[in-house]
Amino acid sequence: MEKIADSDLMGALSKISDIVDQNSTIRFLKDVASRYALNTIAYFAVGVVGQNETDPYLAVTYPPEWVEHYKKRQYVDVDPVVRLGFRRMLPLDWDEFGKPTGRLKTFFGEAGEFGIGRRGLTVPVHGRCGDRALFSVTSDLSARDWASAKLLYMRDFQVLAMHIHDRVLCIEGQASEPASLSPRELECLQWIAEGKTAWECAVILCLSQHTVRCYLESARHKLHATSNTHAVSIAHRAGLLFGPL
Repeated sequence: MEKIADSDLMGALSKISDIVDQNSTIRFLKDVASRYALNTIAYFAVGVVGQNETDPYLAVTYPPEWVEHYKKRQYVDVDPVVRLGFRRMLPLDWDEFGKPTGRLKTFFGEAGEFGIGRRGLTVPVHGRCGDRALFSVTSDLSARDWASAKLLYMRDFQVLAMHIHDRVLCIEGQASEPASLSPRELECLQWIAEGKTAWECAVILCLSQHTVRCYLESARHKLHATSNTHAVSIAHRAGLLFGPL
């Protein structure tokens, strides 16, 4: 398995602003697929302003032939990612589907013929205004390598999926509400506000320094901040941070 560089998530997040329309969303996804050595990536959103359930926002790195074949065969009716993904709060490993039979076996078999990886992970995103999205990646890694890579994917893609979704809402003209930081993002910012370094935060929170930096990068992005100090200032004004820990 090819080693993923620690800077891949940071690099991907730094390019979120390049997304300005559906075509640039697809280019962004192709870049992420290359960074993480993935077969394919798909972003599928419903409830977005200007879209509807029968015409969702779709950006994929799949071959166009597979997209057309999928629609022609009406595979949305059997696709377990769509049927189960929107009901989940946590990432969905496609291994949970078990051994496919019948039409589902045909579906996965044909997907493989079009280059879709035999292993997959789907990250659900639940917006604040009824909008929802699924961020799915596929790979042909061995079972052993997949078990290892999946831990990285679950960490990085939960952050990335949320930022992609927020960006899509923005370019589609859907007003965003005040930023909502995750508990970990708030913890990291709180310690930064106390004068701690990223390394010290990592020690205190029992996380890697890279993970702390990713949480801080995510918080800065959500708050539209240019630095950690700027993020702390914005968070304080928004009432997100409190007194000394």
